[in-house]
Amino acid sequence: MNKKINIILASVLCSFNLMAQVDTLTIHKDKVVIDYGRNITHDAREVTGAVSTATSDKLSHKNSINATNQLFGMLPGLQVLQNAGAVWEDGATLYVRGMGTLNSKSPLILVDGFERSLKELSSEEIESVSVLKDAVATSLYGIRGANGVILVKTKRGSLTSPQISFSYEFNMATPKRLPDFVDGYTYASALNEAMKNDGLMPRYSVAELDAFKNQTNPLFYPNVDWVDETLRGASYGDNITFSARGGGKFVSYYTMLNFMDNRGILQPTGDNDGYSTQLKYSKLNVRTNLDIAASPTTTVQLNLLGNFSEHNRPGTGVSDIFTALYQVPAAAFPIKTERGIWGGTTTYGNNPVANISGKGYARSQTRALFADIHLKQDLAALLPGLTGGIKVALDNTAAYWDSNTKNFGYESAVLNLETGEKEFNTHANEGTLSYSKSVGSVTTHFNFEAYANLSRQWGKHDLNTTFMYSMDKIKSKGRNTGRAFMDVIGQAHYAYNNRYLVDLSLSGSASSILDPDDRWGIFPAIGAGWILSEESFLKNDWLNFLKLRASYGVSGRADYAVNLFQDIYGSGGSYFFKNAPTSMSGMKLTQLGVEGLTYEKSHKLNVGVDFKAWNKLSLAVDAFYDHRTDILVAGGNAVSGILGMSVPNVNDGVVDNKGIEIALNWDDKISNFTYHLGGQFSFVRNKIINQNEEYRPHDYQKRTGGSLNQIFGYEVMGIYQSQEEIDNREVKQYLGDVRPGDLMFKDQNGDNRIDAYDQVALGYNSTCPEIYYSFDLGAEYKGWGVYALFQGTGNYSKLLDTRSIYRPIVGNNTISTYYYENRWSETNPNGTLPRLTYSGSDNNYNNNSLWVADASFLKLRTLEMYYRFPEKLLKKTGFLGGAKIFARAHDLFCIDGIDIRDPEAIGASHPTMTQYAFGFNLSF
Repeated sequence: MNKKINIILASVLCSFNLMAQVDTLTIHKDKVVIDYGRNITHDAREVTGAVSTATSDKLSHKNSINATNQLFGMLPGLQVLQNAGAVWEDGATLYVRGMGTLNSKSPLILVDGFERSLKELSSEEIESVSVLKDAVATSLYGIRGANGVILVKTKRGSLTSPQISFSYEFNMATPKRLPDFVDGYTYASALNEAMKNDGLMPRYSVAELDAFKNQTNPLFYPNVDWVDETLRGASYGDNITFSARGGGKFVSYYTMLNFMDNRGILQPTGDNDGYSTQLKYSKLNVRTNLDIAASPTTTVQLNLLGNFSEHNRPGTGVSDIFTALYQVPAAAFPIKTERGIWGGTTTYGNNPVANISGKGYARSQTRALFADIHLKQDLAALLPGLTGGIKVALDNTAAYWDSNTKNFGYESAVLNLETGEKEFNTHANEGTLSYSKSVGSVTTHFNFEAYANLSRQWGKHDLNTTFMYSMDKIKSKGRNTGRAFMDVIGQAHYAYNNRYLVDLSLSGSASSILDPDDRWGIFPAIGAGWILSEESFLKNDWLNFLKLRASYGVSGRADYAVNLFQDIYGSGGSYFFKNAPTSMSGMKLTQLGVEGLTYEKSHKLNVGVDFKAWNKLSLAVDAFYDHRTDILVAGGNAVSGILGMSVPNVNDGVVDNKGIEIALNWDDKISNFTYHLGGQFSFVRNKIINQNEEYRPHDYQKRTGGSLNQIFGYEVMGIYQSQEEIDNREVKQYLGDVRPGDLMFKDQNGDNRIDAYDQVALGYNSTCPEIYYSFDLGAEYKGWGVYALFQGTGNYSKLLDTRSIYRPIVGNNTISTYYYENRWSETNPNGTLPRLTYSGSDNNYNNNSLWVADASFLKLRTLEMYYRFPEKLLKKTGFLGGAKIFARAHDLFCIDGIDIRDPEAIGASHPTMTQYAFGFNLSF
């Protein structure tokens, strides 16, 4: 370990000594444009790595409770995927250049240089978001950089008179593609049909079916539209921001107060005196960023963010509410019986309306303080161009739960249609509110950094170097939750004659998760660039910029569980000891340590070109290859089962990930008319080279050689139309009982049997699309403006297994209109979906090509129309410096092949929402 550190220190000190010998060096003029984090910045023209950046101007077209939802289609190389859920849990999933590992694929996210969550921020305080993708950038983050790095910078002060801003936005959101379930009569008929198909007696008589159909006794033979009864048409919310920005000779400041809330889509939520059961969320952010000139050579940056959030929900979990909504049939029971008691049965004790109104409420509060200080000292008195600094951050987050819950009473009601006799059966009695509280989580995060930068320029030579030490420690509530990381970094950037560029970086990085005797890793990287537009043979008025660049290096990943390298003993069985044998409890080996546990290594190669012409057209193209080795995978497949205990994992996994990214933009102004056209496209494909896979007899079954998260299943050839067809087919299916209306599968290996050996790869991976693209356009004329952003995916698959939608009747589920209308039956032999079944069907409801859908889509993510009031008019007010009114819509429509479900949220969960916003911005 010490030897590795010494290598890093020696290489960095040698570079400093070399620079110190050049007496004629002068301080290089600062050209900061691109930020690599780690206190390293370079002129954008001289960047050799792959970095994408979106500024606040670009991000301002959408505000969101979770800032990750601002990033759809904004940054080349960043795949942003929508999630369903209540507003406090619907943050987007982020991938940088797809997926390159069999384990965690999440990128490292840093806010103002420190690991923090994007969800804690409000949209208004973000100045820029950058994505670091290649080795020159990610190797600086050592053992945490392999999955890419996202840098978020918050707004800072300015050397101007005070600039005060106030904005208000009213939000309304409507649920998208709600499930459409059949009515009570249709469900009863479908259930009878399903039982008949299984050879069982029907559940409902003809008279009972008529009662459902005619609704003569709705309290006993109901027809409840549970979706309509539990979900209202829209949610509502507010977003209010006050900010001030300015500064003078000694202090500049940015301060902001933001409040946002959301009032959800559940109903009824006001049935109880004293509390609401609505899905409500509110968040208050208070930020102050200060830049202080403590002396002519000393500056201090102080950043403070206080965050308070609260969410409210019914006494049962959000997932329980929507599970019930997707399960309970319209014919099961009324909302309440004629005696005013919640409806329910021994089968269905989860009345959807009672789940919302009758189970009390729960409330969570999260309080967080994020504080950091950056002391920067000009050390030119010691060595021209030398600066140094220290950064310290301390974050604390805690969540507190209040639970005020109860059980609701419910009963079933039966009416004898012949005699008119009524019978009521109580299944649960009404409970009373019981109160409890708990500490949900407590997290403390400490960071320390010390660095030195040297910037020199002599003749045609330009050199910038950085040496840095950092320590990062995090501790959470519970045992074995602590993590610590340490990094020693050296980086040098050299430019000759403004056209030939070289970047060198070398970092040593350690993690407390690894074996104490082998915690350090070495991560080198090199980047090179050539600015061709500076060459005389390419000098031209129309060509503004042309650069070729390439980089190669290594970064790592080691976010494992703790103590994997240790042999662990636990309680064993009873053993007999002593001369007079007595049974006593003993100990046994419960975990074998991972031998030689090490970090994943990401070998990244990137080649790119940057082009700009006519001061209007810009193009960036990158091709990349990521070879990931030493991935931690299961070890059991290589060891005999007679070992007698779980085999530890091994660092044997290998994955290749490669692709291309293109970003193209055109910006122009014609008199008072300005417009923008832009787009980006990425194609990323991964391949599993090794994962220590279990033995499979056929090549088509092997996961190795395919994509990560590839779906495997049976290839559907059609639907059996008769028992005669089943009997006469030479190929027999052994997955389950086969009846007319069941799926017919292809025999892949020719043994005339359909079994587990006939599963093949279906579609594409189900986690991250291989193709991700977006295009946006904007125009403004005399203050009137419009902006639109479209975002889409391709080569993307989803498994359709949502209860009741694609898995009806089975498990006491209801049935969707879609399934009922497209099912196979004796009267609908052309149906495209399998027969109905009550008992279930292992033959039909498995992974097969019928249920693997193309999830590719194109969404209108943002549409904004606005008006900026003219300055001449505002000057007449004497106090207004700017004013803008706007109307926005997000996720207005989606073009896809699934149609009845959102391709990004097909499960039995809170629906995704189409959002509308109306507001104004004022500046003084």
